[in-house]
Amino acid sequence: MVRWGIIGLGRIADTEIAPAIGASSRGELHGVVSRDQGRADAFAARHGAARALTSLKDLLTDPEVDAVYIATPNALHADEVAAAAEAGKHVMCDKPLALSVADAERAVAACEQAGVKLGITFQTRFHDNFDRFRGIVQDGTLGDIRVAQVEMSAGRTLLKGWRTDPALAGLGTINNIGVHAFDLLRYLLGAEVQEVTAMTGHEEGLVPETLALVLLRFSGGALAYVNVNQSAAFPQADITVYGTKGRVVGRSCTRMNMTGTLTVTTGEGETTLETASFHAYKNAVMAFEEAVEAGREPSPSGQDGLRSVTLTAAIAESLSTGRTVALAG
Repeated sequence: MVRWGIIGLGRIADTEIAPAIGASSRGELHGVVSRDQGRADAFAARHGAARALTSLKDLLTDPEVDAVYIATPNALHADEVAAAAEAGKHVMCDKPLALSVADAERAVAACEQAGVKLGITFQTRFHDNFDRFRGIVQDGTLGDIRVAQVEMSAGRTLLKGWRTDPALAGLGTINNIGVHAFDLLRYLLGAEVQEVTAMTGHEEGLVPETLALVLLRFSGGALAYVNVNQSAAFPQADITVYGTKGRVVGRSCTRMNMTGTLTVTTGEGETTLETASFHAYKNAVMAFEEAVEAGREPSPSGQDGLRSVTLTAAIAESLSTGRTVALAG
């Protein structure tokens, strides 16, 4: 069994991560940490945790904890990952791993030096049949990949709380939603971003962006267009990947708690696969537990988290300069 601690008791920890740990045959929730004792007590009672704490140190020095899930504001992630690693705990960290490339590198290095596993919550990889989607994209069925389009949106749900503070959140909807789209494209294409160009939109009274349109050039030559936003009502949650021999059109499949389809079209005809995203967090948690037990790198890994932060930094540079930015390596 992987005995878990949760650091930061927000909505996703409450509605997704703690239930996922409880539903796993490999894991159990041992302790939780919040700055508010009452909140910690209530969370622990809801999810059957033995300890409700207000001290991160108390959780990290508990020998009954094997791994921690970090769900605090973005700016705290790197320090908490490093502290958990130094305490010998495996870490599954909510995205983004850090707000700077240097801090992301520091977090990855801390886990490597401590010999603990580091995973990132890019749960979109675990939507139903997305492993088959990836296989179809990479096995030549579509030919050479030329273009991909992704739309991810929470609808008109404007940023609130700490997400409105750039010092805590970094970028707005890009860090909140967009990083999932970028990681999904890397996962499906099996390629890395080489160049990026971005434009954003803002709501009156909010500093961080609530709309981002991002163009990406991948190794291998594929181009991608990503629309992520929290501004538009009734968005589509779609993805399309076009190749020289075919395409995959995904409908209602890029966000959580949806049922959708993946339609594969080639010269041989058309095939439709069902997809859903109700169990993505559970599958992500179980995959991390399996990696810990097997002693192998998780997927998504700390390196995936670092690449995500590197891309986000390039997007920020593109926004500030109005130019296309090349990524090293």
